Amino acid sequence: MAEGWKLNEGSVTYEVVSEDQLWTVIVKTLSSKSMKTTTYKFALLRAILENLYKTSFNFEITFTQLAQSFAKLYWNLVVRNGYSQGHNAQIEKELRESQLIFNIPEGLSFDSINERQQKEIIKKIENKIIYRYVVGALFEDTNRIIYSFSKKEKKITLTQSSLEFLLKHQTTIFKLVNYELAKFLHYKNPYVSRGIVLEEIENITKRESLQLYQHMILKNAGNKCFYTGKELTITTRSIAVDHFVPWSFVHTDELWNFVLTSQSLNSKKGSKLPAERYLEKLHKRNQIFLQIGDVHVKYEMEKYNFLLFKKLYEYAEINGFEKGWTPF
Repeated sequence: MAEGWKLNEGSVTYEVVSEDQLWTVIVKTLSSKSMKTTTYKFALLRAILENLYKTSFNFEITFTQLAQSFAKLYWNLVVRNGYSQGHNAQIEKELRESQLIFNIPEGLSFDSINERQQKEIIKKIENKIIYRYVVGALFEDTNRIIYSFSKKEKKITLTQSSLEFLLKHQTTIFKLVNYELAKFLHYKNPYVSRGIVLEEIENITKRESLQLYQHMILKNAGNKCFYTGKELTITTRSIAVDHFVPWSFVHTDELWNFVLTSQSLNSKKGSKLPAERYLEKLHKRNQIFLQIGDVHVKYEMEKYNFLLFKKLYEYAEINGFEKGWTPF
């Protein structure tokens, strides 16, 4: 059998597989039974999880989407936090080269880099890491049952079985991936405790500021609290951008999952799921956003899929997030 990373394309062995089969390949991939000289397999699993609700109607995820997740994760690990990825790690070389070319200071997060530089770094990682090594290697490691892929079309395609499985068990798999990634990084960076590494990895791709989203919502949906309908005072300390489905489940920031509320209500809501009636209200708001001509709003909304968003909401409850929160 060919080494996975050398393959140019691959088709799934079976379209329908059991949860037991899927758990077996996930655990094998994360365990010591799978050859790991880099953290790429952990990062790719994490990238797939982060893009589950941004797939096309055919369950496709593009190489660019995967590269964007890779870029943010590894930039924050290597440049912002200073964690070595191991001797001769290609991704570390590529990031350090970009840092030098763009004259970016040490310790700066990926979100703080200007948009043009971000796009160039993402493109470099897509071409030199995702395309060359990563997708085929994980395809082979997971016994060809999670996704098919095509380097020519630059995409992976999840099976319906694997998509449902990953959505259903997202929180557990995410924690397993983070734990194994922290173990690997601790081995490469023994001066830092594994507990500190794990804590940082949990939130390493979280945005430092949501001001951009606040501005977009204020401009296109007004300044009323999404949950109460009351007008909000537009000050940094009184207004909050809330993840409708909690960030600790989705692990990414999307305009279609953001609403405005007060800081006090945002604190009370915490990681709870709003009552189901708010889901339809948010969908109506998102339908308005889909009609807006602003180029930034269009970009943020291009992967919005209400049926997938509804599944995300339902699976968050299955994953233990308390459902039914209201401000009253």
